[in-house]
Amino acid sequence: MKYSIYIILVSAFLLTGCTRDNFLDFEPKGQVIPTKVEEFRALLDQVEPDPNINFTQGFGSHHDFTILASDNYFLSEQVRANFGISPEQINMYLFRDQISTDNGDDNTWILYYNQIYVANVVLEGLKTAENGTPEQIAELRADASLQRAFAYFNLVNIYSVHYNPETASTDLGVPIREGIDLEGADFTRASVQEIYDLILSDINDNINALPDVQPANLTFRPSKAGAYAFLARVLLFQGKYQEALDAANSGLRLKNTLRNINSDPTDPRDANVISFPLALEDPQLIWFKDSGGFTIVSTPEFYGLYADDDLRKRWFADANTYFFAPIDNPVFVAHRANNNPNVSITTADLYMIRMECNARLGNVSMANSDLNLLRSNRYATGTYNPVNITDEADLLAFVKDEIRREKAPSVLRTFDIKRYNRFDEQKITVTHTFDGETVSIEPNSLNWAFPIANNYIVANPEIEQNPRQ
Repeated sequence: MKYSIYIILVSAFLLTGCTRDNFLDFEPKGQVIPTKVEEFRALLDQVEPDPNINFTQGFGSHHDFTILASDNYFLSEQVRANFGISPEQINMYLFRDQISTDNGDDNTWILYYNQIYVANVVLEGLKTAENGTPEQIAELRADASLQRAFAYFNLVNIYSVHYNPETASTDLGVPIREGIDLEGADFTRASVQEIYDLILSDINDNINALPDVQPANLTFRPSKAGAYAFLARVLLFQGKYQEALDAANSGLRLKNTLRNINSDPTDPRDANVISFPLALEDPQLIWFKDSGGFTIVSTPEFYGLYADDDLRKRWFADANTYFFAPIDNPVFVAHRANNNPNVSITTADLYMIRMECNARLGNVSMANSDLNLLRSNRYATGTYNPVNITDEADLLAFVKDEIRREKAPSVLRTFDIKRYNRFDEQKITVTHTFDGETVSIEPNSLNWAFPIANNYIVANPEIEQNPRQ
């Protein structure tokens, strides 16, 4: 039985943006308010099944636009003409002072605050649930808390400067949306530290109530393995490498299967392209997240990171033959054949976090071991030669490149640039040129905190805009 009637509450909210007026317009009078555990589950698994991936995504929707700000992405007039790049996407690529058009919404801001609100509906309602065992209620509470934490993690890494332990208590974070009351909502921005504290509390207070792993058709729900992987990522972003290593090891004890991409299908449109498998058939998937499948045109420098025997190079296609588009740069297309544009948390993420932490902590042999394990599953059978990098600086640099190769479709590259620039001596400047305009963003520039849409600030004057440089 589907409890779609109970989703009316959420659907009404999803039609609005994050402004006080919109919150006040939301009046669920006469609608069914969830009170039972099956109804709260329906809210957390809120969307209809997608026939292309064969299971409901729940809170699986994930932003994609920040990849435009990275050094992986190339934009030209030919790219714009052939792939329909929007004005907002051009604004992002050029780090302009406003990303949204005049009076326009920010779909990423809306996406994550909608998820936060729905999570709050569940968390508030569970306090007075009419049925359910303590174990059922605890798992639902954990599910909602993890989904809320994931939304805040993305928000704070998009709209704030990267976490700095010396200034996080005063750096502008994002508004914390507490409870479900619609009147009197205060959108004053919390500090970056307060956001990270909330994220860590939501994870640590609830991780033990989750199942160790989810079955393949329910990976849109968080699991204990997924929570540990997410915790490891959060701690990594704070520069807490030993703690991140411990969390990654905890996750790998629950799930550690890597997919050998020699067995992945080829794209029926181009046999030279290796495609992602269906999400349901991906043995390394832990927590499903879907970015929608943004078309990534690679920079020459990024594509040049792949060796010829690295099968991940075949995640890309020649735009002239695949799209009949006059574009010289290879285009990432691995997600297209099976409509699997996922940016999920996987066992590969756990191995990469562990290898990075070991490299940073001086555990050279262990970092090399994980590098070789991952890479041996990415090269054509019989072609891989193990690496043994003994210099710690060279090892860390190689690990960073390996993360970049493995996470080709992921928005995490932009976040990684921000954290490398915060914590490492080797800094990254990103330079983009389009339509005669060239912009270079220096390491730790305030412009790495992307601007909040003007109409939200007009409606909610307590939201302070990010300063620009």
